[in-house]
Amino acid sequence: MKGKKSYFYSIATAVSAAAVMLLSSSCGIINEDLDPCPGPVTKLRFVYEYNMERANAFHNQVHCLSVFIFDENGKLVSRRNETSEDALHDENYRMTVDLPEGDYHVVAYGGMECENSSFSHLSQLSTGSNVSDIRVSLDPAGLTPSGGSPLHNHFYGAADFSVTDTSTETRVEMMRNTNTIQVALQNISGAPISHEDFDFKITDDNTLFDHRNNLIENGTVTYLPYHTETMTAEPSQETKADGDTPVSIALARFSTSRIVRAKSVAPTLSVTRKNDGGEVFRIPLSSYMLLFKENHANTAPMGDQEYLDRENSWRFVFFLDDANGTWISTHLIINDWMVRINNTEF
Repeated sequence: MKGKKSYFYSIATAVSAAAVMLLSSSCGIINEDLDPCPGPVTKLRFVYEYNMERANAFHNQVHCLSVFIFDENGKLVSRRNETSEDALHDENYRMTVDLPEGDYHVVAYGGMECENSSFSHLSQLSTGSNVSDIRVSLDPAGLTPSGGSPLHNHFYGAADFSVTDTSTETRVEMMRNTNTIQVALQNISGAPISHEDFDFKITDDNTLFDHRNNLIENGTVTYLPYHTETMTAEPSQETKADGDTPVSIALARFSTSRIVRAKSVAPTLSVTRKNDGGEVFRIPLSSYMLLFKENHANTAPMGDQEYLDRENSWRFVFFLDDANGTWISTHLIINDWMVRINNTEF
C-alpha cells in the first residue's frame, strides 16, 4: 500500500505543478511580471462607399485622417490623427479607441491633415469644446488656383458608438465634398475654337460647413478654372470619311466644394466672350447636373442631393453656333451622354 500511496502522490504533485505553471503563464494571474490579459477593444472602421460605384474607395482616395470624439454631452474628449498613407491604404486599417465605457459621437475628416489640404478649421478645438463649435472652411486660394492643381480631396464622416465591456467595431461612413467639373466648347460646324477667347467661371456659396457637413451661408464666391487649354480631336480611323478634319475643343477644368441645390445661392456656370464681354451661356449648374439622373435606372430612384453627393466627376460639352458665338441649347453632352432639352424650366 505504501508503494501505491507514493505513486498517487507523485501524480497529484505533477498535476498541481502543471496547474501552477499554466496559471503563472496566463495573463499575469500568478506571475505579476507578465502583461495582463487584453481587455475589450473598440475600433473604428472608415469606409467611402457613398459614390456611384458603391465600392469602398477609402483606401485609395483618403491620404490623411483626423478624428474628433465627443461624449454623450457633445463635449470633445479625444482627438486622433493618422497621417501615414501606408496605414490608410491598408484595407485592414482600423483606429483603436481607448476610452471609458460610455456613449460617444465621432466626427472624421479625410484630407485636412495632409500637407496640401484645401480645407481647415476656423478655430482649433480643445478638450471640452462642443461638437457644434466645428466650422470647416475652404482656403480662399482654392477659388483661384495656381499651378494647375485641383482642390485636395476633402471627406466628411460621422457615427455614434459605445464603449462597453466587450470588443466592438463601428463603421464610419465617409462622403466626398469635392468635385471636378470639365467644361468643353465646340463649334457645331467644326470650325476652330480657342480657350483663350473665353472666360469661364462658377459662382456659388459653398465654402463653410457645420459639424453635420451642412453648408453655412458665407457669401457668394467665384471659382476660376485650375486648367484651360485647346485640344484637338482627330477623327477615328474606323469612322473617318473623306473631308473629315480634326475638331478643336476649348476646355476648362474646375475644382469646387460640395454642390448643394436647395439653398439661397444656386451654383451657376457661365461662359463669356473676351472680345465683347457677351454671354455665351449662363446655366443653373445643379439643375443641369440632375438632367442625367432621371434617365437611368440606377440613378433615377436617388434623391437629388444624394445623386449630387455620390457623383463627383462631371463633364459638359456645349455646342456653339460659330456665327454668333452662342450656345445651341438643344445640344449638350453630360458625362458622355447626349441630353435633349425641351422647354425645361429650372
